[in-house]
Amino acid sequence: MHFSPHTVAQLAMALPLAVMVLGLVLVVARWIRLRRSVPGDPGAVLLGAVSSSLRERGELAASLGELRTVQERLVDALPFGLLWVDQRQRLAALNRRGQELLGVKAGVVGLEAAFVLEPFPWLLEALDREPGPPWRCAGAGRRWRIRRIEAPDRIGALVQFEDVTEVEQEARRVQLRERFAELGEMTAGVAHQLKNGLAVLKGHGQLLKRQGHAEAAEALLSETEDLEGLVQRFLQWARPLEPALQPLRLEEAAGQALAELKRRPASQGRQLLLEGQGGAEADPQLLHQALVNLLENACQATPLSGRVRVRVGEGRLEILDEGPGLGEDTAVRMLRPFESGRPEGTGLGLPLALKWLNAQGADLRLEPRSEGGTRTEIRW
Repeated sequence: MHFSPHTVAQLAMALPLAVMVLGLVLVVARWIRLRRSVPGDPGAVLLGAVSSSLRERGELAASLGELRTVQERLVDALPFGLLWVDQRQRLAALNRRGQELLGVKAGVVGLEAAFVLEPFPWLLEALDREPGPPWRCAGAGRRWRIRRIEAPDRIGALVQFEDVTEVEQEARRVQLRERFAELGEMTAGVAHQLKNGLAVLKGHGQLLKRQGHAEAAEALLSETEDLEGLVQRFLQWARPLEPALQPLRLEEAAGQALAELKRRPASQGRQLLLEGQGGAEADPQLLHQALVNLLENACQATPLSGRVRVRVGEGRLEILDEGPGLGEDTAVRMLRPFESGRPEGTGLGLPLALKWLNAQGADLRLEPRSEGGTRTEIRW
């Protein structure tokens, strides 16, 4: 459902205009009835006029109540938050969706706007802007789309706002998937060519070793093996996946990944903790590979004697590290292929984990923790 700013302003003006028109109609009708009445007892005429006035006032109050109910229902049905601050700088209205987005109760209506909106500086800024096109901003760890709606001065200020965090994240994920598909085709061709060349170099290295040039051969073979490992990761990246989904206990999958990680140098000097229980439909091998990659990254980010915690819930896994944390832009960049946060990295660890998780219907999110470090969430 889409409401234009003009429609929203009309809704805000509908109640007072309707009341004025209805009152005028009732006054004219009463005046006509009095003109047509036959002169009689002045007392009876007076009592009749009073009775008629009271009845009409009751009808007007009932109509007013109906109009207010209809208007409130219309405004509460809006899929975005609508904020109305009157000329006295008081919060005149805040619809149901707006209350949900800000986490406040209906009782804030009528209070000073500056007091109510103090925790939401992006809305106070919107009240100071001129009406115009919408803009986006950050606030309280979320992304907001805000518009100051043009309205008559006697109405006050109308602000439309909505949380677009999920929309923006989904748009970024779609872009990443499209880039993955394009790079996968290119990477497969390059990796196969490199693989053939490395096989030749490895053969020459083994030949040198047999001819007594051990030192030169070892250096050549060592570099060749490192490059072969890189090529293998390229091929993993390009290879199409056919996940075999089955019900899994996530705490067991996480425990197996932690057991493998404990045998790797990256985990040395760090505490690895596992909490909670939960299940999901997943591919055991792909999930294991993704978890090992993500846990290794978390260990590399966490200083010595620090903790890496894995929290399990129903259809959800979280990895909490104690590293320096990631900014929003850095988190997005690190999910792109070949962009590493470490000089010695290949830039394929996180993108591969994302690819393996997406293939089994899970999503991957990275975000900074308020207490420091990064929270990596896997959610089905």
